[in-house]
Amino acid sequence: MDAYIAHIGTSFVDIPDRIAVAVFFAGCSIRCKGCQNKVLWEKSSGKVTSLEDVVSTIKQNPLADSVVFLGGEPTDQLPFLTELCKEISQFKMLYTGREIEDLPTELTDNLDMMVCGPFREDLFVGGFPASSNQRFFKKIGTEWICQKR
Repeated sequence: MDAYIAHIGTSFVDIPDRIAVAVFFAGCSIRCKGCQNKVLWEKSSGKVTSLEDVVSTIKQNPLADSVVFLGGEPTDQLPFLTELCKEISQFKMLYTGREIEDLPTELTDNLDMMVCGPFREDLFVGGFPASSNQRFFKKIGTEWICQKR
């Protein structure tokens, strides 16, 4: 199984209080006005990468205790993202422009945190999450809990 991946690297900022492997997916069907990553809107901004190569790159990172999926829009490549989440044991976080209610449980069952909802430039708050309409969720046991700002 393959996906369009733009970049994989170490992140010190994308998951609060964690060092993560950041997997940037290429391609976005949502295309939020004011997006900070519009260079990733086209799939051609990435390269076709196998599931095995992504898993191997994640496992080779000696600093990270977690993985964060960003883009572009990771859920545009849902089968790959879902399989990737099943293949890795680290703490996993997803940034998506979609709402949690629209995501399949096969994916959400294999995540630990999410920021959901499209970025809204008119609701920009300059913090985390980036716009006030976005919701931040943590999984406690098997239940998703929306966190207060």
